Amino acid sequence: MEKYCGVHITHEAVQKIGGIGAVIAGLLTSSEYKNIFDKSLLYGPLFDLNGSETSKLGKDGIVYYSGKDNYSENNWDKIFKPIEEKYNIYIVYGKRKIVNETNPELVSDVDIVLLYINEMKEDILKEYKYKFWEKYKIESKKYDSWDYEQYFRIGIPYFEIINKLYSNDSTVHFSHEYMGIPSILNMKMNINYQKKSKNHISVYYAHEIPAVRRLVEKITGHDITFYNIMDNDKKNNISMEQEFNNFERNYRDDLVKKTDNFDSVFTVSKLVKQEYKYFNHGIEEKKLKIVYNGINHRTISFEKKIQSRNLLKKYCLNLFNYEADIIFSHVTRLVISKGLWRDIAFLEKMDKIFYEKGIKGFYILLSTLIGNGRNSSDIYKMEKEYGWPVLHKTGWPDLVGLEQDVYDSINIFNAKSKSIKAVFLNQFGFNRHSCGMRMPENLSWQGLREGADAELGFSIYEPFGIAQLETLPYGGISIISSACGCKDLLLEEIGLNSKLFHIIDFNDVKIDKNELINLNFKERENIEKNKIEENIDDIFNKLKNVLESEKYEKRFNDAQKLSQNLEWNHIVKKNIIPALF
Repeated sequence: MEKYCGVHITHEAVQKIGGIGAVIAGLLTSSEYKNIFDKSLLYGPLFDLNGSETSKLGKDGIVYYSGKDNYSENNWDKIFKPIEEKYNIYIVYGKRKIVNETNPELVSDVDIVLLYINEMKEDILKEYKYKFWEKYKIESKKYDSWDYEQYFRIGIPYFEIINKLYSNDSTVHFSHEYMGIPSILNMKMNINYQKKSKNHISVYYAHEIPAVRRLVEKITGHDITFYNIMDNDKKNNISMEQEFNNFERNYRDDLVKKTDNFDSVFTVSKLVKQEYKYFNHGIEEKKLKIVYNGINHRTISFEKKIQSRNLLKKYCLNLFNYEADIIFSHVTRLVISKGLWRDIAFLEKMDKIFYEKGIKGFYILLSTLIGNGRNSSDIYKMEKEYGWPVLHKTGWPDLVGLEQDVYDSINIFNAKSKSIKAVFLNQFGFNRHSCGMRMPENLSWQGLREGADAELGFSIYEPFGIAQLETLPYGGISIISSACGCKDLLLEEIGLNSKLFHIIDFNDVKIDKNELINLNFKERENIEKNKIEENIDDIFNKLKNVLESEKYEKRFNDAQKLSQNLEWNHIVKKNIIPALF
């Protein structure tokens, strides 16, 4: 098969920030991906000019060219200097080693281009903004946002740079979310592109629909209201903007509307495909492709699983002076869409069952508003002074923003619960260095995924949900809401009757449209608690196998085998390659 160059336009070219970074790492280190793409490039903005010429691509990066620093190897200045002078920008070019988090032996060497565009020539900006309006009816001047501006600007020289680097390669251009849309729309206006457009494929990678996320988070009924109304409107051919006509669009929405100009739109789940069609009503059906995300599968022994589990049990003992029988985890970003209040409602119900059965439980919430985490010195100080992470205090370096609300809920739960205790680690990372001296020395983030008996994920908006699946290969049950896009992958690849996951369908309600629209907080809360109550016994029956070693080992072995169907190689071969070619 013909080899391709894969260009990925993203804000996570150097540093993994969230889910898109996880997707790029999993995808690019997949052997099935590398069988098709012999070259890959990450393209994005250079957020600042700090650091030496050799440090601008991070600790895993090698810099070959940095215009600001007059640094060039192998005559790269002959390619990049004229482009810099033309637009009054700075370019950093080099390579970066992408390492698979779960399997460090899986590595991919990729090219990187970063652009510092803060001082781009005004006349060029005006010219391209006019062209954007003329061709796509996007009115750039109405967006008072640097976020829009920076991704518009890196799009202006995009194809010129790609053409210099890969002029003889057939290329697939991936816009990860809205960040790459201006680059690809500008590319399609380029005369050189138009001369050889058959050698290029443009893909909008919809990791979410931004307008839908904002709306689901905003309305009181959240997913219960939105998805029921969306399903009803689908039958009547009503679009999202017709239904929610007071909803304010922003620049991200306007850009997403124009992705019908791309060759394909990849949606990371069936749910996102439905959302995209609801939002962008006129899209051609043939352009929409469902391409699930994958997980990083790692083969381990049952003995290794138990070792990791025992370390988590020891951590519980160190924090709460008891050894847990069943361990729950939730690794997540700290945003409203994660529905963390549902975790507490679930734990309250499960605590009653555990108490009746004489079982002890431990819940670990790893989530923070601080992207790079807190300094270990602050963690050690808080641990010593007042018992972090069991106890917290308001204000930096401890609780900030939404972290306070989460801790308040957990604190109340711990005060009332009899058999399950919860710990809130408002930190990035999971090891002794990051989380304090009471964490066992050999415990790690990977150990958390291997050792947990269940991962909770009751999101109100979750386009896919990689984290919800990360315990599954090691026998940890995925307990998720119907708003998680990964549910369809589980149903397709593992099957409805599997004991490896459980889906709570919070949206399965018999309520008319007016009631849905006007659903208030108390009514929604009652629905959520009732749905948890309806499912709690079935979930416990799946969980209790962990109490019998023989049954747990069988579940572990089944999980190791079945989860290979969720792994990136399987996803690339089954979904992504057929969707592209």
